[in-house]
Amino acid sequence: MKPKINFLRLILFALVAIVLFGGVFAVFYLMFRQRDASLTYEKLGIEANMDYNVSGGYLTYASSTDLIQVNTSDTKKSMVTNLPTTIDGFGVSSSITAVYAGSNLQLRNFPTLTLTGTIRGVACGHSHCAALRTNDINGLDSIVVFNASAEAVGNAIDFSESKVVNFGFETGYGRELLWVICVNTQASLPVTTVRLYDYSTSNGAMSYYPSFYEQSIERVYFTENSVFLVGTEDIIRYNMDSSRERYRVGIYGKEVMDVSENNGTVRFLLKPRGSSDLHTLYTLAMAEADAPNTTMLTVYVGENIVNAFLQSNGIRIVTRTRMVSYSYAGKNTPSADIQLEYPADTALKLNDSSFLLVSGDDCYITTRES
Repeated sequence: MKPKINFLRLILFALVAIVLFGGVFAVFYLMFRQRDASLTYEKLGIEANMDYNVSGGYLTYASSTDLIQVNTSDTKKSMVTNLPTTIDGFGVSSSITAVYAGSNLQLRNFPTLTLTGTIRGVACGHSHCAALRTNDINGLDSIVVFNASAEAVGNAIDFSESKVVNFGFETGYGRELLWVICVNTQASLPVTTVRLYDYSTSNGAMSYYPSFYEQSIERVYFTENSVFLVGTEDIIRYNMDSSRERYRVGIYGKEVMDVSENNGTVRFLLKPRGSSDLHTLYTLAMAEADAPNTTMLTVYVGENIVNAFLQSNGIRIVTRTRMVSYSYAGKNTPSADIQLEYPADTALKLNDSSFLLVSGDDCYITTRES
């Protein structure tokens, strides 16, 4: 005798299986589907004509009464410091904040220090602060270094024949290096030199790099193993533990906008030097080795570029009306481009996913989400 088939149970079982399968499929789809990219906007109390600086994870600006430090990753952790007087400038790191006016310097939570001469700039590292001052009588530059307790470290660094044009701290990979770019204008042609002072384990042991007669050095970039000097004609690589040149790559007619490093490859984002009508960008990839093994990529955008920068997964280009994205292979996916809610007058990179958007008199922290 054949067994009876309960068709109703079979139908119910099939319906349950379909529902369960559909639910599992929906969960996996929501988890792994490609989400459309979008931008969020958080308006800040910055006026477009204010001076602002991005350093140490903060977007910092000064009003007539306060120094405001906006945490670029979490604006709820921002800090406001009352200023007893108008300041000339400030320096910020993740752990030290310093302001200056005339010959007076003040590190946060410490009494005001009065230096000899006029302070022209301040740079902060993880545990040190450097103040550049100019003698009011003879016009000579010197740098005074303080620890995080506002105590002078060693003797002042004098520049008897040169003017300091740029300086700052490198604090990555546990280091505390003060770098200084200076120019000797007493020679028949300007001569640029770069110095490093190590405050990681000592009170400023100095390393010299060769002098440059044929070009100016504009920037210094560090990776774990390398020092890159960016000049008006070349990018020159040195090993971190040696001032011997490893290689140089020509960039004549171009200037660096941004730099990133990943797995031994260093990428520089460049634009035509001095161009006011910007439509073309270049990425220059170089190996951290004895030979650069360079790869140059050209990116053309059919509208004027406000600014551009490198982020972990590609090139972000801000035009007046859009954020355009390119991969490091030079591929653009138009569907991933995002229309801006506010027309961009200025854009400034804050971190790997956010930038400062200035539109008219308003400023926004703009974050890409995808």
